[in-house]
Formats: sequence, structure tokens, C-alpha cells
Amino acid sequence: MTHDDAFVISRVTNEAHAVNVANGWWKTRDRVLMLGREEKAIVVIEALGLICSEVGEAMEAVRKHDPMTWADTKTKDTLACELSDIVIRTMDLAGSIGIDLGEAVRVGLERNKGRGHMHGGKAA
Repeated sequence: MTHDDAFVISRVTNEAHAVNVANGWWKTRDRVLMLGREEKAIVVIEALGLICSEVGEAMEAVRKHDPMTWADTKTKDTLACELSDIVIRTMDLAGSIGIDLGEAVRVGLERNKGRGHMHGGKAA
């Protein structure tokens, strides 16, 4: 992954956050960077809970839908749509607290390249 690829992810992260701000999702959570540590932690934990709920919805999509429909991006509640929601909520959180998600992904991928097969034999 190049730095240009990381920049694109970062740009989309900022857009995801801007859309959610415009739609009122950060009305009560605004100025997160200015909050104290404990208040900031509560906001981040709340956002992580929303990400977890999207993961649960993705699991439900797998249980509910035929695998042939998982990639359907037009129909509500398909695996593709729920995975998209996970990414968007993750980007929104990163954007809200100033994490350069593109660079974090780039660095993480580079780190994983050197970790070897199943990271040295770890179980799933």
C-alpha cells in the first residue's frame, strides 16, 4: 500500500465523519478532542459500541441471507451493506478524534507482512 493509497483512505475517513456531523450524529459528542480523558473515553466507547452493533448486524445478514446475495450492495441488510456500515462507523470515529486511519492501515499492513504465516502459528 502506498502513501497515496493511505491518503485516499484518510480523505474518505474525513468525508465519512463530515457526513455524520452534518447528519447530527455528533451533536452531543462535538468537540471530542477538547474533552477530558474520561469524557473522551466515554464517547469513544459509545462509538465502538455502535461499531459492534454493525458487526452483529453483519452476522445476522450471514445467517439470514443466501450466500449468493452477500455481495449485493443495493439491498438493505446484506453482508456488503453491513460491512460498509462497519467501515463507515470506524472511519467516523477515527475522524472524530483525529486518527489518520489511512496511515494507520498502511503501517498495519506493512507490519503484518513481516509477521509470517498466521502470525507465527496463532489460532484463529
